[in-house]
Amino acid sequence: MDKRALLIRFSSLGDVVLTSCLFEPLIKRGYKPYILTHPPYGELFLEDPRVEVIQIRKDELFNRLDLLRGFDLYLDLHKNLKTLVLRLLLRESWKSYKKESLRRRLALRFPIFRKPYSVVSAYLKAIGEEGYRPSLLISKERLEMLKKTYGEGFVALGPGARYKKKKYPFFRELALELEREGFRVVLVGSPGECEGFEKTNAQNLCGKLSLLDTAGIIKLAKVFVGNDSGLLHVARAVGTKAVQIYGATHPTLGFSLLPEEGRVIIKNLPCQPCTLHGKGECKYHTYECLQIPPEEVLKEVRALASRGD
Repeated sequence: MDKRALLIRFSSLGDVVLTSCLFEPLIKRGYKPYILTHPPYGELFLEDPRVEVIQIRKDELFNRLDLLRGFDLYLDLHKNLKTLVLRLLLRESWKSYKKESLRRRLALRFPIFRKPYSVVSAYLKAIGEEGYRPSLLISKERLEMLKKTYGEGFVALGPGARYKKKKYPFFRELALELEREGFRVVLVGSPGECEGFEKTNAQNLCGKLSLLDTAGIIKLAKVFVGNDSGLLHVARAVGTKAVQIYGATHPTLGFSLLPEEGRVIIKNLPCQPCTLHGKGECKYHTYECLQIPPEEVLKEVRALASRGD
């Protein structure tokens, strides 16, 4: 491969994971993919031979332009002020994706703008492709080590999310329901995201693993359950069936699972989505969008766990 392609996506976790849908089509076109991101997200690709990682801290980005010159293809998958400045400084030929920023903002107020949209499809269309899915590769050695330590075939729960309006409040009750049905439960996420599970038998790995090890644990799970947040996209990228629980956001914003990737639970209230990212407080102070019975989530887990694919 003589040609090199630079994919730019600085954050957040889920967005960076989704760029992996471009690796295979770029390789088939004769490009070696490189991804430019901020720490710690580049860690996800450290064992992936398909891609090279350029990981630069936010405060050092414009001092390291030497690392970013000389690529044959530049893909702006972030489309913000920072990447606009990069484009002006590097003076190269760039491609980008249809972000639909205006339509997505209008969808917060007007239901007519709540149309189907997929960030993955938009990324692929930027290079004239379709049909590929995000994928993360983890070494067999790492997976074997994790399997010996933690086992496999459990249900992994990712109760964390950056904002309260995206956090399903009944993960503890769900864990208890899963245990009653004979499932082993493992908790994954950042430090502090797995509080309140003391009266369950769930194995709490929150804050105890590296990002890549967390991805490995999710791959070893039978089913993953999470909010509309980063680890949910890790699950789809490692091939683990998932249940995605929506709160303040909505599939029209572009981050919904495909039917073959799992199940989506959303109440589809008139006020959903109320925000692009889940920031702020519920204006009704009820968080009705997240009042989903654990039994409903359990039903979807049960259905996915019984599937043989």
